[in-house]
Amino acid sequence: MAKDISLMIGVDEAGRGPILGDMVIAVAVFREDVLETINGLGVRDSKLLTPNIREKLVPHIIKYSLAIIVSRISPIEIDHYNLNELTISRIDYILGSLSKIIDPFQVRRITIDMITGYRKYSPNYKRYFPDADVIFEVDADAKYAEVSAASIIAKYYRDQLINELKRYYGEIGSGYPTDQRTINWIKSLYKKGYPPPPFIRRTWGVLEKIAPKWYMGKKKKMWRRKKQKTLTDFMD
Repeated sequence: MAKDISLMIGVDEAGRGPILGDMVIAVAVFREDVLETINGLGVRDSKLLTPNIREKLVPHIIKYSLAIIVSRISPIEIDHYNLNELTISRIDYILGSLSKIIDPFQVRRITIDMITGYRKYSPNYKRYFPDADVIFEVDADAKYAEVSAASIIAKYYRDQLINELKRYYGEIGSGYPTDQRTINWIKSLYKKGYPPPPFIRRTWGVLEKIAPKWYMGKKKKMWRRKKQKTLTDFMD
């Protein structure tokens, strides 16, 4: 790749608030000169798109990207670690791995859709991409094509995971505590005396009301400071 090509990295997540299922983080890398094309496809904040439209956009996003990385954070992890710290740590892990497979000096911008509290925990991503501007911005998925694309990828894969659970467990709804189908499914399972399913977040407060024996309480969560190693750490 020519040295004068600038790369843009977008980061977003889906499934932060549900009581059921994984949270999914997506990182998308594009050449700057394809972002206008990405915008032209109708890529925008995934919450504004129907599941069918997201599904149709995914192959086009993959086609125009240089890299797409998707990472799942399980309910067990979410129940035992501070969620902001866990999210930022996973983003750091992905970006560190990514810096070993693309030219880090070509990355001009890293944009992360910000949730309150992210900046407090954020490490120095410029140690991976020295020339990049690192942007934490609220509603970045509505303002930057690369983040919109990451948002769509994350939401699409989160939907696929929920659909897979439905194949085995029936109609569990969207997994959000505001979804009555989800609440009714949890209540039904609990009344039948079943143990909590492994994909339920047992520290979510709503559980104390509808399935109190499953509720773990607001435990003090552990920190995730130690950097995980990946195979790319040994590729120098």
